[in-house]
Amino acid sequence: MTISNSFSIAIIILLVQVSHCSFSQKQITGKVSDENQAPLAYVNIGIKGKNIGTMSKEDGSFLISIPAGFQNDSLTFSIVGYHELSMAVKDLSVTDEVSIRLQEKTASLKEIVIRGEKLTEKKYGIKKRGLIHFTDGIFKKDDSFEIGQVISLGNTPVQITSLNLYIHSSRPDSANFRINFYRYDHEENTPRERLIEKKIIQRHPVREGWLKFDLSDFDILLKGDVLAAIEFIPDDAEQIIYEVKLGGASKSFFRKTSLGQWTRPPHHYCLHATVVTHKNATEDTDDEESLPAFTLKSSYSEEPFSFFVKIPKNYEKNKKQRWPVVYLLDGNVYFDPVAASSEQLAKKRKISTEPIIVGIGYENAYIMDSLRNRDYTFPAAPALAGFGVSGCGDKFYHFITSEVVKYMDRNYRTDTSSRTLMGHSLGGYFVLYTLHRQMTGTPVFKNLVAGSPSISYHNNYIIKKMKTEKSTSVPDIRLYMTRGELENTSRKFAEFSEIIKTKGVRIQAETLKNLEHMGTAIRTFENGIQILF
Repeated sequence: MTISNSFSIAIIILLVQVSHCSFSQKQITGKVSDENQAPLAYVNIGIKGKNIGTMSKEDGSFLISIPAGFQNDSLTFSIVGYHELSMAVKDLSVTDEVSIRLQEKTASLKEIVIRGEKLTEKKYGIKKRGLIHFTDGIFKKDDSFEIGQVISLGNTPVQITSLNLYIHSSRPDSANFRINFYRYDHEENTPRERLIEKKIIQRHPVREGWLKFDLSDFDILLKGDVLAAIEFIPDDAEQIIYEVKLGGASKSFFRKTSLGQWTRPPHHYCLHATVVTHKNATEDTDDEESLPAFTLKSSYSEEPFSFFVKIPKNYEKNKKQRWPVVYLLDGNVYFDPVAASSEQLAKKRKISTEPIIVGIGYENAYIMDSLRNRDYTFPAAPALAGFGVSGCGDKFYHFITSEVVKYMDRNYRTDTSSRTLMGHSLGGYFVLYTLHRQMTGTPVFKNLVAGSPSISYHNNYIIKKMKTEKSTSVPDIRLYMTRGELENTSRKFAEFSEIIKTKGVRIQAETLKNLEHMGTAIRTFENGIQILF
């Protein structure tokens, strides 16, 4: 049975938040055409990586508003098959219509032929819907929205014959989509330049089930790791709701504006490619979510907690070695990608010691939002805040420190002097609450990582408590705390950082460039592991 819950709604709301506010904007109108003055439709127009963009209409016309803070940037015009054009924003007129001419590319491509007597069709990407079904969607009216999945095609070229996306619910009309393929940069963990300079725009009915984009006539030959992406062309119809899954180590990305920054969401798209390749080529396995290593019940909750455990690759080789432990909140969502990142960092020797990763999650992921509201907050939220049950952070803290940590120490070879707690959003708030609890006692967690913490919860409760904290002996605690540059949290973030410094806590506070709230989570956790280990 397909179900959607508040977690899905939260994702949708966060993805469409206004990314930048300004009282002074420069409004630019114009038309984009080719060298023969023929209008070019669906041109991506924006400031690269800044999440400010739009798309030209069918007649080539466009309108874009640029906040005052970006007047020294360049506006880029980009469409497959044509050379990019960038112009300084300050040089563009606000009184006259701007005329943009793009030059067509004439690059010759080296022919690649897949040879062999035994060719077959295989699938790469996420081929099955998740055991637990959530949804995501778009609300774009004036710009594109793009989602993508990294697929590993192997070392020899394959021919892409289709992309397939699972649509959660039908829409009464059709929609336009554009298909793109990008090089995936493993070192920077981000998509790069387009790999295919072919205009692939298709219109399809929006019906529940697998939506197939037939690419068999485009001779798309690729190899290695690429981002297969679907770009939703803006229209005035209802949003398109597609299915996403939690768990799994796949790398998924979205960008909500033309030429905007790619962001890793807390979920994966049900998106895969079919290819023609050699019969003996390896077909990638389905990206299955990890199963809990154990479950525990607390004294205050009827709902069991699920715990996901990733031990280091060399854990069994040295029976005498003890390992640092990272306790990760929202384990249902973040455990698999963070565990995979930790292993990758160790493999590349970017960290000297790979930690044990423990994801703290819930047995029932459908009600995860209400449970995390309950467990990650203290004190209880005011009735009008809309949190439902809240304020059990003190009970959750006692459960984690007195039961979960002790369970891990009994059953695994843990380094009890090196424990880390990581969380994002309300989870980040709980990390700061944990810091406060540990200020006057022996710390359970030596390291704390808070991504975009909800500092303003309950009328800035955590700021007020830290201000009045009278402890004179501060334990040796390290805090890594982040916020997204596009979040409206800079003042509270800076205020809390300064308070912490006066308490003697070793803090590293960082603003992550061009990211909004949801985009900071995985980046923060990866940075935290690299900084701490």
